Amino acid sequence: MVLRRSLVLVVWLVACGDDDAISTVDSGVDDDASAQVDAGSLSCSFPAARLGDSTQAVALAASPARCGQAAHSWLPASGMGTVVETERLQRLGAAVLRGALETGGVTLPRELEYDVIIDRVLYTTQDRGEPIEATAAVAYPDELPEGATPDIVLLLHGTTGFSDACAPSDTLEGRALAALFASVGYVAVAPDYIGIKALGDPSPEVHPYLVGQATAIASLDSVRALAQMDPNRIGACVSPRVLVFGGSQGGHAALWVDWLADYYAPELELVSTVATVPPIDLLAQVERGLQSEVDASANSTAMLAAAGVWYGYESRLGEVFREPYDNDVLEALELSCTEDAPDVPDLVLEDLYQPVILDAASAETFADVDPWGCVVAENGLTTTSIERTRVDPTGYGILLTFGSDDPLVHTPIEREAYRSLCEAGIPVAMIECEGADHGGGTLWAIAEILEFMDERASGEAFVQPSCDPPAPVVCSGTPP
Repeated sequence: MVLRRSLVLVVWLVACGDDDAISTVDSGVDDDASAQVDAGSLSCSFPAARLGDSTQAVALAASPARCGQAAHSWLPASGMGTVVETERLQRLGAAVLRGALETGGVTLPRELEYDVIIDRVLYTTQDRGEPIEATAAVAYPDELPEGATPDIVLLLHGTTGFSDACAPSDTLEGRALAALFASVGYVAVAPDYIGIKALGDPSPEVHPYLVGQATAIASLDSVRALAQMDPNRIGACVSPRVLVFGGSQGGHAALWVDWLADYYAPELELVSTVATVPPIDLLAQVERGLQSEVDASANSTAMLAAAGVWYGYESRLGEVFREPYDNDVLEALELSCTEDAPDVPDLVLEDLYQPVILDAASAETFADVDPWGCVVAENGLTTTSIERTRVDPTGYGILLTFGSDDPLVHTPIEREAYRSLCEAGIPVAMIECEGADHGGGTLWAIAEILEFMDERASGEAFVQPSCDPPAPVVCSGTPP
């Protein structure tokens, strides 16, 4: 199937269809949360939240600060993932979804079986040793068989923006993929990330874009929040088995979830990880974005400004950006997705950046620029100082997908990143879709992705391919 067409149809259905048909779908379930299940009470057992107890995990929890950041330590896991508030977002019926897909001539690799209910939760997590709240959308199938314990799919979104107004749980597009996974029997949780919050008090800072620790922690706590939801609302006890799926920024986040799960949430059983078009070698990608004006230049700019704030260097943004952009870039990020968002002018890099930054990027010595090189390198999977300590079950594997013509995440850089991860003993496989752009690196490979997830979920042994990056292939979803 071509996932783009599927999502467009789902979004069209919700946006333009009959509201009554969408909300009730003749399923005997109304919008009252108390009516989602029968009056009976489910009693569920889920592993207690805990931090890792290995030597490396204890050391990281005690001192996770990097790059000269203010010292702090992780809070205990016992208070993380507590559900503060739950609200109903919408209801989608399987019959309506199937009809929309059939009308569009789209064939899914699995039958859409269940009506879907989508909620949003406000939950507790932590950031730099302080308790905070974050939000996530949760999609679950209605009327699962008695005794079902569905696996969890953790869905990690790509770049939507940098402020609360950009929360994907507020958008139809941001909920569509979760609905599709729920309709085939999973329970899906899709965190908005910290700094992109849809309920509760406003976020105090801009979203820490492409900061691995911040996003992975909030994402893992969103799974804990799902597990702490009233099972009578969901109609089932969820399994601690988690399949992780993220694209673009979400692909980077998915890899960080894999990297830190053993440290931060070892009670969760990661079954598989799929990271599509991820910037794995973030340092090389940022350097490329600073060497010439390319699509990735804007992402490099956003990452340096937003991550600079997270690491405590907001007052030093003038070391990176020329006046007045040392203030203007951050203001643009803070106002993203709002009516007050400024128009972004076309700028050449020499107008925006300080010469020392561009010179270092040109010489590929950006890692030596203190503290900015460290800020970038610590968030790349091939350059971080945090060791991956996970002992992988035989069935576990990580799938990376890319597009050969991706203008944003430069695939030649990521081919070598794949080699680096593979040679380090990390169980990775790679697919490069011939002719695919950034979106196609996910969408054209969706059949291969779902097959990989099925194999991992069934416990089929993962066989490590060659560490030589594979040649591009014609992916199943390649348009005719």
